[in-house]
Amino acid sequence: MGDHSGLLQQAVIAAKQASGAPVAAAMAELLATTAAQTDWLGKVDLVIPTPIYWLRRIRRGVNPAERLGAAIAKRLNVKFCPRLLKVARIMRKQSELRIAARRANVRDGFRVRTPHLLTNATVLLVDDVMTSGATANEITGKMRRCGASRVIVAVAARAPRGETGN
Repeated sequence: MGDHSGLLQQAVIAAKQASGAPVAAAMAELLATTAAQTDWLGKVDLVIPTPIYWLRRIRRGVNPAERLGAAIAKRLNVKFCPRLLKVARIMRKQSELRIAARRANVRDGFRVRTPHLLTNATVLLVDDVMTSGATANEITGKMRRCGASRVIVAVAARAPRGETGN
């Protein structure tokens, strides 16, 4: 949808809070509209949100990627699989790390619970923010190894170049 700055950055931060449901819903609708109108998207079989660690989910009360993914799946009339992926271990927050450490931080950090659902599937992986792309790359590779034929990544905000490292 845009750069992770200004009002969009404020909206993403608000959507991460339990009280941010209305903001998350508005962002999800915009992202869903954009996805539905995208010519290159093609047929999508599954919408899968980027998971967060269970303890972070309890503290936050929500997973913003799950909110976005649910709205997109509903808008596209596609199966939503919020539990297909899980975080396999505690990882540091990517935003706390320099670029070079981000790939190592997420390496083998995710598991596919039901790999048979990915066989020959086109997957739309949804997240709220993409900075370096390390998380999306790790998850995409994992899903491809489990049989997904295509993985498309959709994010609400993308960190501008030069702001992806500390």
